Parts: sequence; structure tokens; C-alpha cells
Amino acid sequence: MMKLGRRPLLQGYYRDRLCDSQARTIWDSGWRANRIVEGCNELLAALMKREPGFSGILYWAVGEGKPVWDNLMPSPGAGDRQLSAEVARKALPVADIVYLDENNQVVGEPTPRLQITAAFTREELGGEGPRFLREFGLFGGNATNVANSGWMIDYVIHPRIQVAVGMTLMRSLHLAFGVGGTGMEGGVGGFGGTLPVNSIDGVGQQFSSVLNAAGVHTLNDLIAVNPLQPIRPIPDVKLREFRAKARMALGLRADLASFAQLSEWSISRFLREDPEVIFAEVPDVLTSQVIELQEMLAVLQVALDDTALREISLGTLISS
Repeated sequence: MMKLGRRPLLQGYYRDRLCDSQARTIWDSGWRANRIVEGCNELLAALMKREPGFSGILYWAVGEGKPVWDNLMPSPGAGDRQLSAEVARKALPVADIVYLDENNQVVGEPTPRLQITAAFTREELGGEGPRFLREFGLFGGNATNVANSGWMIDYVIHPRIQVAVGMTLMRSLHLAFGVGGTGMEGGVGGFGGTLPVNSIDGVGQQFSSVLNAAGVHTLNDLIAVNPLQPIRPIPDVKLREFRAKARMALGLRADLASFAQLSEWSISRFLREDPEVIFAEVPDVLTSQVIELQEMLAVLQVALDDTALREISLGTLISS
């Protein structure tokens, strides 16, 4: 069994975009890490053995998960075999699975990297009214169009996405086999993914030393921790708290490009400053935009400790 802190031989990252009826992007998740489950390793072994009736990636399934996840989103387990509440799955033609080079460019020859893409329209998701999605997974092996069939390759539990009539959910997923990685490790998880784990409120020097020794150095690393694998002597309840705060920070979505000239400002300073003062420094934005960004960044007051708020600059968030 892989020990905590070692990089897995298979890595996955995904990106969601929600588009309106005019194909305009309404929302973009950015690149995020996903859980490769044990079924993937078993499937790879079956393919190597030429198991009759087995194939690679065949379907992309989506699910509504559980409404309680909207308050406390769980992390997928390595041993999970199916979605919690699958609502639809889509067959993936070979043309939607392509090879990528080390720069994530599509190439014709086999490489250790794959890109899988799919589009889910509201009509394809079934049911009436808006459809709420909270999970997805790739399935292969002997998978069919029947829900929960086949061998699950990866499992993602994500913040709720509402797909209304006329909307389309565009999904891209990169898989990297071996030690090369996907080339996007530093850009996964949204704002703050590369921040040190001791930035989380309550971690402190004591717990950060334990986490670092276990290979958990950044917020991205913390999110990737298997919640069923304890990190002693950190109490389980504390580890869940730290992961919840990391998810709060990584879930932040805001466009900071217009505030680039304030890159030297600390988060703490930006949150404390009067909006009119900030407007005077960045006259190209509206005061309402300043207030909106302050309210969005306020989540970091809960997730990060005071030292991090004073030391981390807006420029760090822009580049993280």
C-alpha cells in the first residue's frame, strides 16, 4: 500500500466550465486534483492480463450526491467503487480521449498523459427543473450504460453545480501515468493551493511539523490526504477541521487581475482598508467591485491564521 506523502503513480486533475445557451462561460472551476481509486489499479492489471471483455475508459458518470454535502463536503475514499447517487452517464468515444505531451498539448503518438473531455447538457441529466450535481467518476472495464456498472477509475466530490435548462457542463480531465506528473501540480486547487499548510488557522508549529513529516506541505497536499488514514498525533477531529478550512480557502473564486497594482498589499490590509481608499489606488475598478472582492476574501479570515493574513500578499494569491 502506498504510504502517505509519496506521489501516486497515476495522477488526475479536472476542470469544469458551466456554459449558457450561447456557449458563453458562466463559471470556471479552474484545475483541481481528483482521487484515483483502487479500482483503477485493478483495471490496469486486468488490461495488462488481457482480461476478456475488459476495456479502458468507457463512461463518464455524474451524480447528485447528498444535499448534506453542501454544508460539509466529504472527501472520496480510495476504496470507493461507485458514486453515491448516480443520475447519468455518458459513453466516451475514442475521439474524446487524446494523448498529451509534457506541455499538455495534444499529440498523435502514445504518451504517459491522457486528456478526456465530455459535455453534459441539461437534457442529458434527466429529471425536471434544475439538476444539482456534486460528484463524478470515470468508469471502464466491463462498464455499460447501466448506472454503477464497471470499474471506477477516479472519484470527485465537488461543490454543488446547478445545471439549469439551456446550460451545458463542459468537463476536461487529465491523467498522468508514472513519475512525470501532469505539468499542472502548482496550479491546482484555486487560490492558495501552494500556500504552506501552517497558513491554516489552528495548525501552528506543532501540527505543521507533523504534517510536513507526513509529506503534507501545502493546502493542495492537505486536500489530497486520505481522511481514513490518520496522521498521528493529530486528532481526527482536528485534521477534519484543517481540511475543511483548506477547502474554504481553495474554493475561493475571484478575478484579481484588476487589482494587480496592489500585489504588495497583504490580505489583512486589503480587508481592513476603506473601499474608497482602495478605489483611489485602483481607479479603473468600481467601488462596488472593491466591496465585492473584500467580501469574497473575507472567507480567508476564517480559514487562515492572523500571521498568514498579514504576511500573504495579494500577489501571492494571484500567482498561487
